Amino acid sequence: MYAFSFEKFFEAFLPITSKLGSTLFLTVGTFAIAIVLALILAFLSLGKNPVLGGVLKIWLSFFRGTPVLVQLFFFVYGLFPNIPGIKGLGAQWHAIICLSLAYSSYMSETIRGAILSVDRGQFEGGYSVGMSTAQTMARVVLPQALRMAVPPLSNNFLEVFKGTALASMVGITEMMLKAKMMSSKNLRFMETYLAVLFIYWALNILFTFLQKLLERRLNKNI
Repeated sequence: MYAFSFEKFFEAFLPITSKLGSTLFLTVGTFAIAIVLALILAFLSLGKNPVLGGVLKIWLSFFRGTPVLVQLFFFVYGLFPNIPGIKGLGAQWHAIICLSLAYSSYMSETIRGAILSVDRGQFEGGYSVGMSTAQTMARVVLPQALRMAVPPLSNNFLEVFKGTALASMVGITEMMLKAKMMSSKNLRFMETYLAVLFIYWALNILFTFLQKLLERRLNKNI
């Protein structure tokens, strides 16, 4: 019968957390790029061009309808190494770009919905004081839309954070890969993977707490 070792369990924390910086870099890098891509996709989806709309539907269907892990293997090992300007960035940035493409397809719907939820009178108010469509969107609509989008986008951030563990499958040395390397060496699989579970769980609780603080501050300013 397997004998759980608390000593090996607690010993696993320090080596795994030594790769926390890599995990956070993947998370922040992915989320930052995904936000920009999601804004672009949201604006394109609000357009009236049928050709562009059709292309966008195929794009979103591809990234929403295929596993992120399969996308990582295709982009990191297949496509990106053959694209000039991208191939020299390295596997970590390849993973960040791929994860950004994947998660932006979901985040774009959040932003699109938030923009559509802004009262139409806000557009008319901007036009009445001489603003152009772009100025009304940037100065009036987007600030309100993004405020409403904060809760779901915060949840997206948590999904990105947890999703970075998939980067271990394409050789990115973050917390999950460090745990796999340790367990394959000392064969203490239960202790090591339980330790990495607790680390992810604790960080998820911390990020959720920060999310609630941000939402409260935004609600006070309304």
